[in-house]
Amino acid sequence: MSVITTEIKFSNYKRAFYFGCSFTKYYWPTWADLIRLEIPNSYQYAQVGAGNFYIYQSIIEAIIKHNIQKDDLVLVMFSNVTREDRYTKSEGWITPGNLFYQDTYDEKFMKKFFCEKGYLMRDLNLIEGVDRVLATTGADYSLMTMINFDSYNSGQEKMSGVEDVLEFYKPTLNKIKSSVFEVIFNNDWNTRKNRPKYHTHWASDLYTDNHPTTIEHLEYMQKMFPDTIFTDSILDKASVWTEMALACNTYTEICDKFSNIIISQERRL
Repeated sequence: MSVITTEIKFSNYKRAFYFGCSFTKYYWPTWADLIRLEIPNSYQYAQVGAGNFYIYQSIIEAIIKHNIQKDDLVLVMFSNVTREDRYTKSEGWITPGNLFYQDTYDEKFMKKFFCEKGYLMRDLNLIEGVDRVLATTGADYSLMTMINFDSYNSGQEKMSGVEDVLEFYKPTLNKIKSSVFEVIFNNDWNTRKNRPKYHTHWASDLYTDNHPTTIEHLEYMQKMFPDTIFTDSILDKASVWTEMALACNTYTEICDKFSNIIISQERRL
C-alpha cells in the first residue's frame, strides 16, 4: 500500500475504484471517466448529491464486496460537510446534496439539527476512518476533495467557531489534496467564465453549471499528480467532451449525448 502523491502509474493496476459526489460522477465525463480510459476495469461508486457519510459507507461496502487489495487503485473525492445522506425503506439512498440548496429537509429540520461544527466533526472523523481502513487493504489510494472542509455552504463563506476542530484534525486534513474549489476555481465559482448553460426542469431560467468540465477535471488531476503521464487520447477526449457539453442546450440533450460514455454506477445494497 502507498498513498499516491505525484504520480499515478496506470499500468500498475488491474482495477480502479472511484468514490465521491457529482464531482466524480456527473452528466458529462469527470476525472474518473478519463482514468477509465487507462484502467478499463473500473468501478464507479460516486453519486450525485452524495455527502461524506455516503462516501464512507460506499467505500466500506466496496472493500467487502470486491476484496480491494494490492494491484487496485482507489481514488476518493470528498464532498462538502453540510450534507445529510440517509437510507430509507422506500427510496434507498437519499443524497439531496448541500442542505442550503435542496428540498428534502425542511426549515424545521434545519432549525433543530443543523450545526456546522457537528457536521465538520462528523465528516472529519469519517475521513480519518477512510484513510485508516484503506491503509489496511494493500491498495494504492489518494484522498481529494471538491471544496475546503470549513466551507459553510459550498461557497466562499467560512464556518465560524470551528478553529478547535480544525486544529484537532490537522493531521487528517494534511492527508487530503487541495480542493477543486481552490485549485481550479481560485476559491470563487465564478472565475471560470466558459460554462455549460442549458435548460433544465429545476431552474426557470437558463442554468449556468459550475461543475468542472471534463477539461477542468483533467487540469485538476494534472496539478495534483504532476508526474502522471496522460496520453494524447485522454487529452483529446477531454477537449472533445468539454466542447460537447458546452454545445448542449438542454439537460436532456446532455444526458443523451453522454449516456454511453460515463461509467455506470456500481449497484449498491
